[in-house]
Amino acid sequence: MRAVAFVLTVLALCAYTLLLTGPAKAAPSGRFSSAEQLIDWASNYRSHPSPHRLPAAVHAMHELGLFGDEEKGGFCIGFIAGVLGTNKADAPKLIAGMFPMPPKEQAVIIKAIAYSGRPDWQDLLIRFQDQMPYRKPLIDAYVDGKEPGLMEIPLEEGSPVIYTLWGYYSATGQYQPVMRIIEALRWSKSDEEAGFSWSSLWSGWKTDPKLVDKVTTGATAKWTLASYAERDRQLLSLYRAEYPNQPEEIAIPLREVILAAESFEAEEVRKDQLSAIEEAQHEHAMNQAGGSKLAKVGSIGIATGCVAASALGQAQIAVPCVVGGALYNGAVQLLQ
Repeated sequence: MRAVAFVLTVLALCAYTLLLTGPAKAAPSGRFSSAEQLIDWASNYRSHPSPHRLPAAVHAMHELGLFGDEEKGGFCIGFIAGVLGTNKADAPKLIAGMFPMPPKEQAVIIKAIAYSGRPDWQDLLIRFQDQMPYRKPLIDAYVDGKEPGLMEIPLEEGSPVIYTLWGYYSATGQYQPVMRIIEALRWSKSDEEAGFSWSSLWSGWKTDPKLVDKVTTGATAKWTLASYAERDRQLLSLYRAEYPNQPEEIAIPLREVILAAESFEAEEVRKDQLSAIEEAQHEHAMNQAGGSKLAKVGSIGIATGCVAASALGQAQIAVPCVVGGALYNGAVQLLQ
């Protein structure tokens, strides 16, 4: 059944891509010729590393339009960063193969290099800046420390941060990004009021404009932590080991994540957290007349991407909401 679910997921993404772009052109030698090949490569990268294919994967991600969406692009950036960070000798050659790339999408390469965690990431940005002349301000911002690295990005920046961290983990298997995701549980809805009181949360709307983002971030963190651990039991062991060390506002939802993963009930977590996002947006609208419709669309869109991935029964969780987001972006508008 899991194999069938994976095939259905791939076929759905291929159909969506074909609808947008028309019949695919023949792929140059060495390139990924289909979305199926890209998904298979990313899903199996940790067990069968083939970093030499990263440049082709980056071009395929661009051609499939994955960089144009915050959640999908975030996952791709994290994944690219992870491959670069764990292949120190080959990184310059891998980066060179990512060009040419349109100036707008060059931000993906810049962020991936900066997020790689390599000791020479600044040197690499400077080395390739001549190939990205229109992006010099962004390069300078990272080199000068005006933009944070992956492990320093404030989690309240929103759900794309969560996806970027998962991308890095998917490529490397390192636990540091997962530990950051666990920190975001402080903003997730819990079955217990201790550590997370909705009444006290709503009272702060006027003083904290990022509360909707925080609730969305916490909800995404909780659902994805449970979903990943259903398929990656080493993560479940990590959660159990970290549970006693966490403050109450994180320990309570983390325990719920553990229980959901143990019983393979991540879908129930997803439903609960989606309702939390909707409730947060409703309360925000009630407390602040004239709230931004754009912000509402963004948050619901992120949640819907997770709904799609879960509904499709995605077996290869290495690309969690990337596929779902691609399939359901159009359907987001129906929720408004």
